[in-house]
Amino acid sequence: MSVHEIFEVLYSPVKAFKKIIEKPDFKGVLLVLVLVTSSMVVVQYVAYSKYFLETRTPDDDDWTESLMNQHNWTSNGSPSLDDTDYKMGNADGNHSVKSLVFNGTSIWMKITDVGPLDCSIDTGYKELFFWIKWTHENGAFPSSGATLRLFSGSESSYFESSLTGLMASSDEWTNATLKIGPDQGWSSNNSPDWQSVTGLEFRLVWGTPANLTMKIDSLYFRKYVSSLETGAFSGAIIPILMQAAVTFSMNWILWAGILLMIAKVFREELGPWTAFFVIIGYVFMATVVYTIASAVLLSTLPTLNLPLEAGDVNVLIFERWSPYLAYQVASYLLLAGEVWIAALCAIAIRLLRGITWGKAASISVVAFVIRFVLRLFFGV
Repeated sequence: MSVHEIFEVLYSPVKAFKKIIEKPDFKGVLLVLVLVTSSMVVVQYVAYSKYFLETRTPDDDDWTESLMNQHNWTSNGSPSLDDTDYKMGNADGNHSVKSLVFNGTSIWMKITDVGPLDCSIDTGYKELFFWIKWTHENGAFPSSGATLRLFSGSESSYFESSLTGLMASSDEWTNATLKIGPDQGWSSNNSPDWQSVTGLEFRLVWGTPANLTMKIDSLYFRKYVSSLETGAFSGAIIPILMQAAVTFSMNWILWAGILLMIAKVFREELGPWTAFFVIIGYVFMATVVYTIASAVLLSTLPTLNLPLEAGDVNVLIFERWSPYLAYQVASYLLLAGEVWIAALCAIAIRLLRGITWGKAASISVVAFVIRFVLRLFFGV
């Protein structure tokens, strides 16, 4: 059977199934399998193109788990590691970086030798994430300023942003995510370069002296990279193909088996099982159509940033995409495809045995209901 005749199942099923019944050809079903798996690869490619995966520097919580490594923490106080008060750890332990100043009007902590890191708008890191906690012996808010500097090369060349609006009360951890890069409102001093960020400084200032403490934890730069660029899709091609083949085979077996069983209930014989099995394989051309339609709908949806701590990704996808009409329509395409398959099965049964359209439709409808229940409650 030619490719043209296989596609004829979609737009002229009566004519197509008459030819198929005259000469059932397993090679044609194999071609249907190739088309189905190819369409599933396409829809997965589109989906992966929408997923942007979080990339961090450092990969783990390394910067706040040691005072000196490839980086270097310094302070106007006494820098140390705190293993009793922290927000995140890594395989080497659970700490925050801490500094204490006695009877001072300011406290600062800086980390150097962390780059150079590219934070330019096109290819670089887009956000800076950290937890910060400060303590003033009287609970007074930093009255004379709270700033964060990003060094570029030397410490005299830096970008600066205010932290005042992000700070919580004394002795409370605050989580902050700052947008970084050009056009993000950072002031600059001495011509720093967003393509070469080499260190950071946290600085809090008060008007009168007091005992002061600052703690930093979970400090990292991050950006979101297309899963196509990370190799996630290329690494998943084989599993996608295997899953597509297994799904096709399972649907094929279930539909053919259920139809044969229901036909017996209706006291109809559908002929040799092997020939009937081959004939039913052609109805899954409908799967190609609704899978490609899903790909088209997915292509219109916005991209998704997937954080490393996203949890259940499917829940996140539903939360972000469910308001969009394209996603809502796509979610019903599988059901519409199953209805189409049931209709093609009815045509095949009618032409195969010459039974009435009513009985052929009844067999197909009952089979559809059973198939729907199996998918709904048993996931098969």
